[in-house]
Amino acid sequence: MIPKLFAFDLDGTLLDSQKRIGRANAEALREMAGTGAKVVLASGRLGSSIEKYLPDLGIDAAMLTLNGAQVFTDLKDGRRCIYSAELDNYYANQLIDYCADKPVTLNYYCDGKLFTVKTNKNAAWADLYYKQTKTDYNFLDDFNGMAKNSPSKIILVGESGYIDELEKYFRSLWDESSVYICRSWNHYLEFLSPKANKGVGLQMLCTALGIDMAEAAAFGDEQNDIPMLKTAGLGIAMKNSSQEVKKYAKRVTEKTNDEDGIACEWERIKAVSVNL
Repeated sequence: MIPKLFAFDLDGTLLDSQKRIGRANAEALREMAGTGAKVVLASGRLGSSIEKYLPDLGIDAAMLTLNGAQVFTDLKDGRRCIYSAELDNYYANQLIDYCADKPVTLNYYCDGKLFTVKTNKNAAWADLYYKQTKTDYNFLDDFNGMAKNSPSKIILVGESGYIDELEKYFRSLWDESSVYICRSWNHYLEFLSPKANKGVGLQMLCTALGIDMAEAAAFGDEQNDIPMLKTAGLGIAMKNSSQEVKKYAKRVTEKTNDEDGIACEWERIKAVSVNL
């Protein structure tokens, strides 16, 4: 049976290493949509950054943005926000204070925008994030005006070894019931509400669309994709995923994100469906 919903992580999954959607992958998604299935783009990025890929696909798509902190229906349904979960400002302010003099860029996502304070210590990491995502920054002199806000999430961007150290520190400081901490790349450490992850976002979207989770398929490659791979009826890890991610998937693609692995898996899904 062909799933009624397909959810795709972007970086390392649907996108190749050059941040492009391969022709075969794009055609596969168009065929999926042609079956009547819902297509969902699920990323840690803002919705405005995710939407930039829709013209290349030539289809409508729902969105799990900011790792599930905000979930939107597709354009046909008015791009409604059907779920939102913010990080408590107590933890957000703790992160701001701790990182004030550290060699990391603190990405602060609030009200559909990305904010940061750029310094000599962190400028290279802000530039790296923009190069990777083409998400526009709103630069601040300081975060004082944000103290009362509750952001959708915060990302620390920095040297991978230092990010490893920060991950250990904050995981020892806060438990999973307080803050959801995950990695979406070697250089990224993300902090969200414990009620925000791609698995929760996918469940909320399926409920809104009247689709059983058993009829949903999800593709991913990084730690932040694990909740989605675990909750979907068919969780598929990319060949280029780590072993940690692969162990939570029901299948692993035979090809990587640079080899149109999704298109290859779509051919298998169609073949299996025909033979049922």
